[in-house]
Amino acid sequence: MKDFRLRTLTALFSLAALSGCGGHPKPEAGASPAAPPAAPAGSKLYCPQVAVLQQAQTLSTFLPDRSDVAAALTTATITGISGACVAEKHGQALLITVKAGFEADNGPANHGAPLSLPWFAAITRDDSILSKSTYQIPLKFDGNASLAYATSQPVKIEVPNVPDSANLQILVGFTMTPDQLAYAAAHPTAAP
Repeated sequence: MKDFRLRTLTALFSLAALSGCGGHPKPEAGASPAAPPAAPAGSKLYCPQVAVLQQAQTLSTFLPDRSDVAAALTTATITGISGACVAEKHGQALLITVKAGFEADNGPANHGAPLSLPWFAAITRDDSILSKSTYQIPLKFDGNASLAYATSQPVKIEVPNVPDSANLQILVGFTMTPDQLAYAAAHPTAAP
């Protein structure tokens, strides 16, 4: 489990005097946590926007040093995200929980092998990344299935409940190499 509390604290100090609040993208443990306390009556929640980064929504992978159709291992996409934003720490902090959905095709060079694809959740403001955590999503093709589907474990991110937090974005996307980014830009309609 990765804890980005210290790095994000430094980045978010310009938002307010945080007194221990910070972002920390991390997967949720298997057990369901207790419900967080509600914000005091009349408290406003300054929830960040959660979105899929369009440039990192679709990932195509190939055999090494190739990019032809016969060498394709998979084309995968983030199909959507879901999340919730609730108050915690007596309304002084927000806990954002995000899950991402994935779909991948079984490319000609993959032969039905299970895949593990890298993805990220990042806290951003304007064009700056304040904190980022990477994960792997396992995808398994059942039988002769040509598509595989998966949903990520929940990622929890804590930010202070201050007005500037409404200017933050939580972005998810595939972790990609420069070559993969260039391929995605050149093939914007690629999909599983």
